[in-house]
Amino acid sequence: MKKTENKKTKVKGNKKPFFTISKKILALSLLPMIIVCALVATVGAKALETGIEKQIEQSLQIVGVSVDETYTNLYEGDYTRDKGGKVRKGGTSISGETQLIDGLQEKTGFQVSFLYGNMRLITTLTKPEGGRINGTALEDDVYAQIQTGEALFLTDCNISEVDYYVYYQPLINSDGSVIGAIEVATPMQNVKDTISMQVKDIILIAVACVLVAATLVSVLSRSMVKTMKKTKHFLGRIVNGELDAEPDEKQCRKKDELGDVYRISVKLQKTLRSIVTEIKDSADDLTASSNKLIKMAQDTQESVNDVYHAVGEISDGARNQANETTDANENVVRIGEQIEYISEEVKSLTDYAGRMAEAEKASEEIMKELNGSNESTKESVLRVAEQITDMNGAIQNITKAVSMIQDIADETDLLSLNASIEAARAGEAGRGFAVVAEQISKLADQSKRSATEIQQIIQNIMESSGRMVEIMGEVEANMNHQQSKLEETGVKTAAVADGVENSLQHIDGIREKMDVLGQSGSAIRDVVEGLSAISEQNAASADSTMQAAHGMSDTMTELMNSSENLLALADKLEKVLDVFKV
Repeated sequence: MKKTENKKTKVKGNKKPFFTISKKILALSLLPMIIVCALVATVGAKALETGIEKQIEQSLQIVGVSVDETYTNLYEGDYTRDKGGKVRKGGTSISGETQLIDGLQEKTGFQVSFLYGNMRLITTLTKPEGGRINGTALEDDVYAQIQTGEALFLTDCNISEVDYYVYYQPLINSDGSVIGAIEVATPMQNVKDTISMQVKDIILIAVACVLVAATLVSVLSRSMVKTMKKTKHFLGRIVNGELDAEPDEKQCRKKDELGDVYRISVKLQKTLRSIVTEIKDSADDLTASSNKLIKMAQDTQESVNDVYHAVGEISDGARNQANETTDANENVVRIGEQIEYISEEVKSLTDYAGRMAEAEKASEEIMKELNGSNESTKESVLRVAEQITDMNGAIQNITKAVSMIQDIADETDLLSLNASIEAARAGEAGRGFAVVAEQISKLADQSKRSATEIQQIIQNIMESSGRMVEIMGEVEANMNHQQSKLEETGVKTAAVADGVENSLQHIDGIREKMDVLGQSGSAIRDVVEGLSAISEQNAASADSTMQAAHGMSDTMTELMNSSENLLALADKLEKVLDVFKV
């Protein structure tokens, strides 16, 4: 079976794939270079085109400026058109004069035109069928840009069915007006041909570099592949069990990564040879150990059966103890719950007693405030009584004054009567005096009436004051009675405070004893719980021990079977190791 597999592996190894490692290395090396060369050619062509266009613009600009300066230096004055339609520079006609632009065209190869307005007045440009294109006009948008007075450079400008690079140099009179332009042009095809030739040169150089690199990479890759094939052949011999194969010293001396791989393969061969040798030695020991292990497993099996029966009896006793401990724990828990309930009731009683003490203290404070308020009220009543007494004295004085006013009014009335009598006796001479006497009599009557009303008011005040004095007496008596009741209430409140304080002390004693009782209950519960846990652990340990003993018995059985299998494997291993040649 092994020989068949080795043959299949060997056939598969001889089958050469199409995309070999050397081709992969070549592709990985050349692909980036080809991409870089393509980018360099593309960017170089664009840069070359841009640079040539810039040079052409400068050359066309030089020619355009030269023509403008030549006309300016040769002919003084502004550009004008006479009645005959001829264009003049100063006093000289330049219409039809093509010697200057023809000479420039011959020397530079550039086409030159003189534009007046948007019309080509004279030009070196010709039609396809022959003849100059004098009189042709510019496009409106181009002429509009020239009118701004700025020079203009155009690429891809079609003139007479030919594409040109064109430069326009505006012609400006002394007043600043733009009257036309100098047009200088060169065909684009010439430039494109130049660029194409240079791009071809760049591509040829790049292709040459790629070919040189491909040659170098191919040589190096073949050398690498040769080393890898030798490594593969050496590893194939190891796979076939030839651990005594001699390595190639030349490959071992190589200092590159492939040399490292070959040296590692040699080291692998030596390691495998050492391992196989040790395995062969261990296989014999394994056979002997397996026989001993089978004998030990049989002896252990008998001992485990005895342990299993003994642990069964221990497990039954531990389980009964765990059940009894669980019942005791439940009773202790119920006692603890009753203790907690009583403790909660004692806490509630303590809260109620505390609130009673607070209420008693508040009542005591209120009694003190009420007693002080009663004293203040009593003093206020006494002051009111004194004020009423003083007011009665003042009223008596007012009564005396009113009596005096009445007496004065009576005397005044009597005097006015006498005056009236005397005025009547005097006749006409005493009429004015009679009027005065009458007014005095009226005033006397009014004084009497006012005095009478004042007396009535004073009488009412006196009666009210008398009633107020009586009421003050009643209030004072009530205040004295209230004071005695307050004092009696204070005595009873003090007694209540003593009772509440005594209750709080007794409740604190009860709470302390309940705390001690709760702690004792907790301690008992902890002990019982610990005992219950220990009992459960003992039962569980006994069960686990039984299971372990039962499992050990099964394990011993399996161990015996495994030992027998191990013995068979040791025999098989020795047969397999015979393949390796050490």
